[in-house]
Amino acid sequence: MELKKKVLGKGLSALIPDSYLKVVEAQKEAQKIQAQPVESGIQEIPISDIRPNREQPRHRFPEERIAELAASIREQGILQPVIVKKLAEGYELVCGERRVKAAEKCGLDKIPAIVKDLAEDKLLEWALVENIQREDLNPIEEAQAYMRLIEGRDLSHDEIAKKVGKDRSTIANTIRLLRLPGEILEGLIDGRLQAGHARALLSLPTPEHQRQLAKRIMEERLSVRQVEEMVGRSVVRKRRAKIARSVDQDVISLETKLERKLGTQVRIFPKRDGQGRIEIRYYSLDDLDRLLNLLGISQI
Repeated sequence: MELKKKVLGKGLSALIPDSYLKVVEAQKEAQKIQAQPVESGIQEIPISDIRPNREQPRHRFPEERIAELAASIREQGILQPVIVKKLAEGYELVCGERRVKAAEKCGLDKIPAIVKDLAEDKLLEWALVENIQREDLNPIEEAQAYMRLIEGRDLSHDEIAKKVGKDRSTIANTIRLLRLPGEILEGLIDGRLQAGHARALLSLPTPEHQRQLAKRIMEERLSVRQVEEMVGRSVVRKRRAKIARSVDQDVISLETKLERKLGTQVRIFPKRDGQGRIEIRYYSLDDLDRLLNLLGISQI
């Protein structure tokens, strides 16, 4: 009799498809998740109850990217829940603003979410780490977020590096991008320039040099390698020129003042008899026009 039971049991399990068994197991797992406390489980939250993250490092959400994600949600649903922080009334979004925008575009009223009990000073860190891992930030948004951690949280480069899983030098080099002229920052934000281009531009001596080469990069679509080689040659020429010239500190100081005034490279070549020449470099016809206007010279 015992033998018959075993055979019968084996025969019934053989009749049940593996796919059905997997569905049953998945349903059991889902029931376990729903039975967990709110703090650690996934729950459906009304989108109208969620307000944006005050510390969101990402400022731009391209409409085409939102539309692509919305199309994916319509086809497959929301595969990854957003993360929110419980407030006295409603919730504050920690991670997942793009998913929320796409869900709204699909006409959804609710979104799956994980509720986390986070301290106020962790909102920026969580949002920053998630965006970096998903490569959703442009270089300037990333640099600005690092600066907010430094100025608002008093964190060092080393501490930020540990939190986001990057080298200290990477953090420092990203922050340095904020020194570039506004036009170049705009190029980085809208994707016309890459971070590699910008890091190479930092080696040029003046903002006007940086602007001129950035303009050429965008017009001619130069690669990062091409720009690095061009900047490298320029830096070598500058070093050789410094070695070849023997001038006192007063002349160098005057050159620096003229460069700041004109926004381009200036060289003074004094002679022993008190005469000499001034060399003002321009990098394009537009740059020449700019210099003539600065010097008050009308064009023929």
